[in-house]
This record gives sequence, structure tokens and C-alpha cells, in this order.
Amino acid sequence: MEGKRKHKKAPIIIGVVAVIVIAAGAGFWVWHEQPSFCNAICHEPMDAYVEGYYEDSSQMSYAHQVEDVTCLQCHEPKLDEQIHEAVVWVNGSYEMGEDNMLSTVGVRADANMCATSGCHGMNEVVAATQDWGGEEGVNPHDSHQGYALDCSSCHTAHGQSYMYCNTCHDYAVPEGWAEPVSTTAKTA
Repeated sequence: MEGKRKHKKAPIIIGVVAVIVIAAGAGFWVWHEQPSFCNAICHEPMDAYVEGYYEDSSQMSYAHQVEDVTCLQCHEPKLDEQIHEAVVWVNGSYEMGEDNMLSTVGVRADANMCATSGCHGMNEVVAATQDWGGEEGVNPHDSHQGYALDCSSCHTAHGQSYMYCNTCHDYAVPEGWAEPVSTTAKTA
């Protein structure tokens, strides 16, 4: 009789364990999708990035957070990259700058990343910046540089953005942005 009871309990135990594993996996996946996951696991180097996302209104990442755009909507998680990042973090083979940010970052924001469905439309961006700073014909998003520049040539998600055009020109600089120091003479 006792053998049959144990045999009847086995499917129930297996079912309970399966439900727990599935619930834990789903919970982990939801947490993995949140910015807080990044710095909960990797305080250094991710704390400064996540703090900026939540607290620094001068950063583009903060503006994305206000619009309910999570980190993983821009930084697509690819398994091979995540494994590489985990290995680098475990063995500490990453360099931090004086600003507590990674010294080298491989992510560049380009039109393929920023001008995707549901994000920014390049036609709307170009139209919104026509005659920049009141100067007829000036448009930083439709310039003589064409697509030689990508979005991160000027826009910095986790730091201070800068007016790349002003390496040669002298255009209006948005509030809170840096103006690059040019080694060439400026022309309008």
C-alpha cells in the first residue's frame, strides 16, 4: 500500500517542482528585462549607467526612461555578447574611466538603431531641426556629412552630448551640451 502512495505522489511532486521552476524562470526573465538587473549583478561597471537612467535628467538615457523605454530596447541582448560580458566581468578585464564609466564601449548608435519602428523617424527628426538655431539651410540631421556620422557622433546616452558640427562651424549649442574644441578654423 505504501509503495502505491509514493507512486501517486510522484506526479504531484514533479508538477509542483515544474511550476516552481517555470515561475522562477519567468520571474528571472522579467527581472532580466529591467535596468535594475544590470547593476544588481554587475555593480561595477553598471551603477553609473543605471543611476543616470533613473536620476540624471541631462542624459539621453533618462529621457528614454521617462518615455518607458528600457535599456534592452536599445541594447539588444544577444547571448554571445552576454556570455562575453559575464566572462569579462568575472575576471575583471574591463577598464573604468575617471567618470566611473567604461573606458571602451562597443555600442554606437546609428540610424539603424535609433530610427527603428516605434522609435525615431529620420524624416521627422530632419524636419524638426530644419533651419537650426534660426540659420537658414542649417540642419544637423541633414548635413553635408550625409550618413558618415551616426547618432552617437553627437548624442551620448550616458553622458554629456556634444555639438559635433562645431568642430568646424559655430552653430547654436543645445542647453546642457558640450561644444567640442576644434583644431581647425571655424567657418559658417
